[in-house]
Amino acid sequence: MAFYDLLTGPMLYTWSFFIALAIFLIGIIYRLIGFFRLTIGPTRTEVPAADRIKAFLAGLFGIIVSPARIFHFFKTLILDVVLQLPLMRQNRLKWVMHICIYWGFAWLFFFHALEGYISEVIFSNYMSTLNPFMALRNMAGVMVMGGIAIAIYRRRTHFRLKQISTHHDYLAIALLALIMISGFGLEAAKIISSGVFNDMVEEYGFMDYDEELPALKAVWQEEYNVYFPGESIPVTPEIIELGRMINEDNCAACHANPRWAFVSYPASLAIKPAAGFFNRNRLDVLLLNIHFLSCFIALAYLPFSKFLHILTTPVSLMISGLAGQQIKRDENKATRRIFDLSACTQCGTCTSHCAVGPLFEIFDNPWVFPSERVTRIRESAWGRPMDPELKEAFSQGSFICTMCNKCSQLCPAGLNLQDIWQATRGRLAEESLPDPVIRMRERRQKRKPEKAGLEAPVAIKPGENPVVASLKSSLQGATFSQCYTCLTCTSTCPVVGVTGETQAFGSAPHQVIHALILGQTDLAKDASIVWDCLTCYKCQENCPQGVRITDIFYQLRNMEYHQEFGI
Repeated sequence: MAFYDLLTGPMLYTWSFFIALAIFLIGIIYRLIGFFRLTIGPTRTEVPAADRIKAFLAGLFGIIVSPARIFHFFKTLILDVVLQLPLMRQNRLKWVMHICIYWGFAWLFFFHALEGYISEVIFSNYMSTLNPFMALRNMAGVMVMGGIAIAIYRRRTHFRLKQISTHHDYLAIALLALIMISGFGLEAAKIISSGVFNDMVEEYGFMDYDEELPALKAVWQEEYNVYFPGESIPVTPEIIELGRMINEDNCAACHANPRWAFVSYPASLAIKPAAGFFNRNRLDVLLLNIHFLSCFIALAYLPFSKFLHILTTPVSLMISGLAGQQIKRDENKATRRIFDLSACTQCGTCTSHCAVGPLFEIFDNPWVFPSERVTRIRESAWGRPMDPELKEAFSQGSFICTMCNKCSQLCPAGLNLQDIWQATRGRLAEESLPDPVIRMRERRQKRKPEKAGLEAPVAIKPGENPVVASLKSSLQGATFSQCYTCLTCTSTCPVVGVTGETQAFGSAPHQVIHALILGQTDLAKDASIVWDCLTCYKCQENCPQGVRITDIFYQLRNMEYHQEFGI
């Protein structure tokens, strides 16, 4: 019997709550330690945890003692966190989704789950079964369910979101939906439950059980939708009038008419045909267990899942609002990188607007998408190393990024993704996985001594050269034949300006174009200027013949990339 009591009733609630709370607290402590201990980027940039904590406390103190920063702090809190105005300007539907889930769940958490500590303190007459609290609770639940419906709709219809959605996303949505549906189902089951009514009367009722109780049952059956299985309760105007008087004396102070529960009450009408089954088996108790156990599972799961952004995203938004991308101290930069990874909501905004996102259709590499790189970097940082055979693909996805900073500018969570990308590239270079362009340049330079240099005669190859033919078929590349080697491109090139070298072949832009005109494509591809080009477009902008020099260099790189990597 003792073991049975542990698995049912109040004991189940008590021990499951404390287990969930313990797991939650352990997870939060683990995350907090990791924020100050873990590092993203080259090992040479690692900063001791003690220094990072000191820098964080110094920054926090700087906010507290500065009236201007305090004002900016509260401005960011209200506009960016509470009202989420940047998200509203970006996408109205997504803003509605976030507001519904965020505010609906916040109301249910603070004023329902913690009603004994908040609602009862703020409202002197608070009872969860009175109005307007019953209607407001249903309203909050509807908001959350509406937000969940929008989330599912977006995940199933948005092209990019559909590509990056994982089972973790749907698990989070399913768990949240289970909490809401079991909550509405529990309230509906309580409305029709004769067991709940009998418990209430036994604990709080003071009446004549032979004469007054039947009248009270008649009122609760007719006006409160309670079902009494196996009982034939007489209903007459006199009995109803007496029942209303008894209800007013004994019940009205704590129980309003459940019609105010505009979702749960219609649900109770829908399940009333099965009310006998519900009442005989006390399914209201089962639904109660499902509801609070799902809530406790979510609580324990929170520090180890995407639910963590419920806590971290508001902090990230405030950091972004106060400092933007201008954090100066290396200690705080290291901490923010790790923290930002945990603040990512996996909303897909960065991926939806990524300039190189369409390359996924060519490479079939998910790490082209910024949101997928964030997930992989976070997993690696928290102790899940990447398989060696996958590092090449991850490196490709990281270096395809153009570093345009659009993802950071649009991120609704305020993440400084640009800094994360730079640090990740530094770590990849340290692991002998630098930018593929650098690797290709180094490979070609190693092979170059094996080829004939300019000291040997250059053979002008007869016939059609496939590379030249490919360039001629390109809108950008076809312009190379218009060059008459006026050297304008070379005189405006900043790389040549730094090196001062124009004699050695491949050191100047005009030499590459002239080699292409002569059909010497291998010489053109091996030219150092092709791989050292800063893509500043000065040569192209100043060319009097309109030769698209920088675009031609891009095409030569792409051809070599295709030859080296097969893509």
